[in-house]
This record gives sequence, C-alpha cells and structure tokens, in this order.
Amino acid sequence: MKRTILLITALLMLLAVGCGGTGSKTETDPNAVYIDPNAVRGGEYGDLYFEADGVRFGIYDEAEPVLSALSGKVGEHTSESCAFDHADVAHFYPSFEITTNEIDGVARITAIRLTTDMVETPQGLKIGMREEDAANAFPALKDADWNLADGTALLSVTIVDGKVAEIVYTPSISED
Repeated sequence: MKRTILLITALLMLLAVGCGGTGSKTETDPNAVYIDPNAVRGGEYGDLYFEADGVRFGIYDEAEPVLSALSGKVGEHTSESCAFDHADVAHFYPSFEITTNEIDGVARITAIRLTTDMVETPQGLKIGMREEDAANAFPALKDADWNLADGTALLSVTIVDGKVAEIVYTPSISED
C-alpha cells in the first residue's frame, strides 16, 4: 500500500512540476513510470469523471471532442512529459485545467485538476470545503485515504488544515 501511495504521489508531482530534463523515456528505462496507453475508457465512467458545460469527460478520453465542446479556455502551456513519450499540453479554463498527451497518435486526457471553488465534482467535492463535508459527500474516497482508483482513473484529494486544497484526476497506476 505504501508503495502504491508513493507511486501515485510521484506521478502527481511529476505532472504538476514537469520533468526538467531532456530526452524521452523508453520501455527499457527502469526509472520510468509507465501507464498503459491501451487503457482507454471510451466514455464509460464509474464515479470518476468530471463535467463542465454539459460535457462529461474522464481520463484517457479523446481530447479533441471534449476541448472543442468546452467554452472559456483562457490559455495553454506545453511542457516535457515525465509519464508519456510526448509533451504535456495543459489547457486552462477559469476553474479547472485539463492536461492532454498524445497516445498512439491520438491526444487523450491524462489529468483534470480543479483550481477554484466555482466548480465541483459530480459527488459535490470542491476546493475549500471542510474535510468533514468532503467525507460526507463521498465516503468511499475518505475510506480510501483520499486516493480512490476506479478502472483507469484515480481521484486524489489533498486535505490541508482540515480543508480540501486540491482535487485532481489522473491515470490509475497498478503495481504489475
């Protein structure tokens, strides 16, 4: 369990900070974290998806239809990826960010981060809410130590000083 939490934490930090180095990772790199690019959800969701502008989307969804349907994009930033062979492309909206990566020639969603209290997850989680309220809104997440995996997606909530400080969806990592 500790190893899984460490792997999840490492991936989240890498997605948030970027790599810094040069070169690409190959399947022979013993230090790389590999994510199954064939684990495409195809629009079928359990509890772990996000919805904005009436568009429901999740991890590994094809990015183009989602990005085209959303309104209010305020910016974009490209950086080297630590988890994928191609660059991370962060798409910024007023209350959330979507990170995409090219996987087998298709841009796919690889992270969704809520950035303000103006939006919430389908379960009612939002930035700034009290830990107790978040636990009541989504008990399974609290029971999973605020890191709940469902298929190819992982929902991680960071609690700081008794309040939700971060909500992010990323690919689920297996120890296989």
